Amino acid sequence: MEHKRMKAKLAMVTHLPAGNDVIISYDPEDRNYVIKIRDKLKEAGIAVWVETYDLGGGANVFSKVGQAVVDAKIFFYLISTDSVKSKLCQDQLALAYVSKKSILPVAIDDEDDVSKIMDNGMRLQLAGFEWSFLDREIIEDGLPSLVARIKDMLEDYESSNRDEETKKKTEEKKRYLRSAKSRSRIKASRIHLQDGKAYWTNTFGAVANMSWERFKAKLLEDFKLDFEQTFGEEDTEWLLAILHRELMVEQDENVSFENFIAFCTIDEKVLPIWSRIQEQARESYAMREVFDMDSSVRVDAIENLGKFKSLTVIGALRDLLTDKDANVQAVAIISLARTDSKDIETIVALRKCLKTKDRVVREAACLALGHLGIEAVIEELVNLWRNDIISNVREAALVALNKIGGPKANEAIRVTEVLENEIRSMKSA
Repeated sequence: MEHKRMKAKLAMVTHLPAGNDVIISYDPEDRNYVIKIRDKLKEAGIAVWVETYDLGGGANVFSKVGQAVVDAKIFFYLISTDSVKSKLCQDQLALAYVSKKSILPVAIDDEDDVSKIMDNGMRLQLAGFEWSFLDREIIEDGLPSLVARIKDMLEDYESSNRDEETKKKTEEKKRYLRSAKSRSRIKASRIHLQDGKAYWTNTFGAVANMSWERFKAKLLEDFKLDFEQTFGEEDTEWLLAILHRELMVEQDENVSFENFIAFCTIDEKVLPIWSRIQEQARESYAMREVFDMDSSVRVDAIENLGKFKSLTVIGALRDLLTDKDANVQAVAIISLARTDSKDIETIVALRKCLKTKDRVVREAACLALGHLGIEAVIEELVNLWRNDIISNVREAALVALNKIGGPKANEAIRVTEVLENEIRSMKSA
């Protein structure tokens, strides 16, 4: 039954099957270089996926590529003046970033030449990773060291998946390298290096709350040059709106010290505020790219982002519940359930989906609310179980009621079953 397949999707909360070691993202103009790289990697025993060679006949190209990005261990981006202008490469890079892939930028053109034609999002995403370089004229000479680096990255990947402690250390190392790489591009000062707690104390003193307007003004003053050089005026305004949401600014428009420190904290370590702003910007740029209506990897992104539980991801998935495409709505509902988010906005949005005209969306909403264990929707689920004209929706509502459990849900199920039995007995009398 369809609701069982959808229920199975809900069960895939954290792990997806492993794919190839490496996927290479490139522009067709650079195909000849990719062939040489691919052959060298395969010769070294590295499983590599290249779009041109690994798609079957009649395949849904965008879906295949998107899934290959999600499943690969390393995203190898061959950077050239052609590939940085490619919408497909931009989409794939964004999906790799939000999917927490290890990203390996390999340039075959001058770094300054390619950087000046990148958009802000791509420039910021790639600025946080160590680039490798290959000479177009003697590309074979640089391949042995590239193979060695990829093997090191694969070893890090395998080590990080053996236990949570190693995984945590690997993520810390990645963040440190991204932060160091970014700092090397700006004139780092004390304010860039002090952690969030020190920044708040030195800037606002011992207060527990600060007005958003004053907080924003001070942030723009302290990091004026950084915002100008990194984002520009338009993207700065866009990013500040995201920070407003991520900092969970209260109804009185105050930023609390508690929420500020929570924003600055990753894996129990309080990081510098500018480092966290950059990381937030990278994630938000990538999210904007993959969720764009014209993105070639949009559905793959929606389908796989439920395991990343940041407010940005949850907000983006919630926005998709009003998408014009019912299939996108249904997949977003499933992904939203995987985040285990039970905030009021999410629950209200999911409850609205119970009343939509599309039966797959109603079915997905039932299962999502059941998965989240939301007792407040028991009456609505009972109503769907008893009255929806689509059997799959009725079955999904019953699955959700059983999942929620508890006296109220159990009593609703019992009463309905008693009534059904009475009606059947009267019919047979």
